[in-house]
Amino acid sequence: MSFNYLFYPFALSLIFCLVLARLAPWLALMDKPDARKQHGRAVPVVGGLAILAAYVLALKLRGIGGNLYEALLPVGLVLVVGVIDDARPVSARTKLVVQCIAAWLLLRTTGFSLDSVPIPGVPGGLPLGPLDTAVTMVVIVGVVNALNLSDGADGLAGGHVMIALLVYLIAAHSAGRQTEVLLVVGLMSSVTGFLIVNARHPMLDRAHVFMGDAGALALGTLLCWFAIHLSRGAQPAMPPVLLLYAVALPLLDMATVTVRRILQGASPMRPDRTHLHHILCLKGMSVELSVPLLWALNLTIALSGLLLWKLGASQGMLLLVWVGVLIGKMLWMRVWEEVESGAERDPAPDETAQP
Repeated sequence: MSFNYLFYPFALSLIFCLVLARLAPWLALMDKPDARKQHGRAVPVVGGLAILAAYVLALKLRGIGGNLYEALLPVGLVLVVGVIDDARPVSARTKLVVQCIAAWLLLRTTGFSLDSVPIPGVPGGLPLGPLDTAVTMVVIVGVVNALNLSDGADGLAGGHVMIALLVYLIAAHSAGRQTEVLLVVGLMSSVTGFLIVNARHPMLDRAHVFMGDAGALALGTLLCWFAIHLSRGAQPAMPPVLLLYAVALPLLDMATVTVRRILQGASPMRPDRTHLHHILCLKGMSVELSVPLLWALNLTIALSGLLLWKLGASQGMLLLVWVGVLIGKMLWMRVWEEVESGAERDPAPDETAQP
């Protein structure tokens, strides 16, 4: 692997981010602040376009592609709809329908579907039968939406993508699948170029470019393709269930928020500020601290899943552990809400008051 291969996607992504940011006002690709958003000015939402354009161009220049063509149609579909949504908001239902179509296309182009749900102690797991395609589509749409919903703080979604790609890189390298290693490294390089102008660091006090729905939806779909592709073949590089660990924190956060909304009688698609990054912000934690903290938590879960698999854990055991973590997070959120509501009902006494 040459230095040029590592450098091209990074440099192209950074250049495309800067160029497209200048064009964004004329393309109406600006994210304007509102009551739910933390930024105080309009920000270009062209990061996803820059990442994918740089990635495809770099692969073309180096003559690398593998089976990536399988992802072009579904990724292209959500990318186009995402761009439209970034310019002129599309309803949540419309986006959900498009995501379902993209998931179906991904399954058709790859010929993949989950045939069973792994259960510890049950050989072959629970057969899905005619529900295999529908269940697999639900997983794909869930991953895509989870990544999109995590894009609420500078650098957060981009960092989660990097963590998922790190899991894929380790799996592909361990299995000796060099083409996939190159494909993953190329995308990591491209995302890094975007993070230079999106994540906060000593030279950047706020994001100059956002990923946008186009980027989050397209990258989420691409992450699903990598998981499918690496789990296929005579010698699979990873089990499909490892996808749940690769994007663990976004999925866990989305599941918790969705269940909470349903229990409250609200629509699961209604936006609010109850995601982890919102909660940390409302508790006074800065973006500079909260985002690395969430990255670290996600990385810990992802690498733990990878380690369990390397140590011989079955897919059923991996799924059971993941569900256990989900239940633990839900219980923690419930306790936290009770503590917060109790503090609001019983404010601390004024120690300065005179007897």
